[in-house]
Order: sequence, then structure tokens, then C-alpha cells
Amino acid sequence: MCSGLVVLPLSPLSRDLEPYRGFPQALEAAAKVVRQRPDALFVFVGGDGTSYGVPPPGGGSWRDHLLESLDIPRENILFPGVVPHSVLRQLFQISAAHLYMTYPFVLSWSVLEAMACGALVIGSDTAPVREVIRAGRNGLLVPFFDADALAEAILGALENPERHVGMRAAARRTVERRFRLADCLGRQQDMLEKLSGKPLIRHG
Repeated sequence: MCSGLVVLPLSPLSRDLEPYRGFPQALEAAAKVVRQRPDALFVFVGGDGTSYGVPPPGGGSWRDHLLESLDIPRENILFPGVVPHSVLRQLFQISAAHLYMTYPFVLSWSVLEAMACGALVIGSDTAPVREVIRAGRNGLLVPFFDADALAEAILGALENPERHVGMRAAARRTVERRFRLADCLGRQQDMLEKLSGKPLIRHG
């Protein structure tokens, strides 16, 4: 694990760095963290589109719009764009923290994969994230719009990595116990049978 690496990955295919995914707060928090930890490196994975939201005032990307107003050394932030799934997994495995910020929405598969990789997830205290993250047990939760609280949580992850070893292990156990493919498929089949009133042909 790299003690100075913080990752904000979105989907490796199409998700974008936008307000619905907490990008403004994450970038602001990064600027605050770098002032105290100039060795910190933030990797923001995602495209420059708008996905579910709207463009920034004047058009263009939210990345360019926000960087104009933030004082953050460019050597402390990386924007690799869309990356292969294998690269995303490697980032999960070596990062000091994975930021998962989102409006109340459908929970992304990426947070489950980060947990399965043993990442320390710092997530927004919003309904879908609370489905899997228990604050202080298998990850950390901060208010969605509070960049100061997010920066404080990131600094804690960087300065005391050993304190979060148990949370990382608990995060992986959460995925192992609740989200095994065979178990998930079984629950989906049970639901379909209940809705249709007919038994399904089961394999395996």
C-alpha cells in the first residue's frame, strides 16, 4: 500500500467527474490535504463528460472549471481518464483510501470491488453507501457536501494507516459474506420466481 496515494475512481467505462459523484468536494478536499501532506497523490479516474448532471457555467468540463478556482499543485493530482478494469483494481489494492462520494442513487459496483480489494473506503453519508458501509467498522462516512470532513478523513488515512487495517479486512469480509455471485444469483432467481409465480430452471 502506498501511504500517499488517494484514489477517486468512477466507472472504468463511462462515468464522469461531475457533481453527482462528489467531484467538486473531492477536489477541494484534495487541495486541503496537499497543504498539509505535500507527498499526497490523488488519482481521479473518469471521463470529462457530465453523465447525469449538467455542464459547468460556460460549458467545458467540471475538471477545468474547478481547477481554475483551486490552488492545488498539478504534480499532486493525476487524471488518467478512463482506465482498464485491471488498472482500476490495482489502484484499489495500493491506495491509502478510495473515495466514494455520491448523491442518493444506485450503489455502484465499484465500491464493492474496492472493498473486495481491501481498500479503505471513505464514502458519503448517503443512503446507498450506508447499505454497505458501517462507519468506523468497515469504512468511513462523511457528509456529502463537507469537504473539510472529507479532508480530515483522508489525512487520518494517510497519517495513521495501521489504524485502519481492521476496517480494510472487515470491508473485504462484507463483500465475501453478502455479495458472492452464487448467492446474489440465487436471491435474484427467488425474486423472479416470486414475481412470476413460476419456478425457474436452475443451473449449477
